[in-house]
Amino acid sequence: DAAAAPATAAGESAGAGGGVQHLILLRHGTPVPEDQDPRPLSAQGQQEARQAAEGVVGYLGAPAARGVRLVHSGKARAEETAKAVEAALKEADWKPCLAAAPAGTIDPKADPEAGVALVDGTAEPVLVVVGHLPHMGRFAASLVGNPAAAGRLGGAFNPAGGLALRRLGAGGAAGGFEEAKAIVPGEEWW
Repeated sequence: DAAAAPATAAGESAGAGGGVQHLILLRHGTPVPEDQDPRPLSAQGQQEARQAAEGVVGYLGAPAARGVRLVHSGKARAEETAKAVEAALKEADWKPCLAAAPAGTIDPKADPEAGVALVDGTAEPVLVVVGHLPHMGRFAASLVGNPAAAGRLGGAFNPAGGLALRRLGAGGAAGGFEEAKAIVPGEEWW
């Protein structure tokens, strides 16, 4: 069962201290127009964020012994999307920990390797990252060890969409993940 696999792996890694086993990369939902600063989510973006949050919970299944870490870029639209995921996880009895990522790690034009370092430094078995284009495609490509796939992977990041990745064995983050699912708001992707 696809939904049970992440929870089982997350639970197993909790005892072993295995770091991130399941990595969910989301782009923020649709924001208000650019002339409205700080660009929070539009009504459509709020709905997209709730749909993505429902999918994340469905994908992860039963809560693991250890919590899930959520990080966002600090921009209003990413924070609001992350808060929607946090609320859904809490409702499903997960223990999410939400925070802004360190500056320069998941910003729109950040070096993907800064994001990889963030993943490497995370102890929780599940990490949800809410960021922006064009960074998310390059970041995902670095994590799966295929920089040439940045364009293709970037195409998965529609508003409140993205990718679920899972760790391959015990290797480091760079190239240590594989694509598990494409996250498509409004569709049952999990």
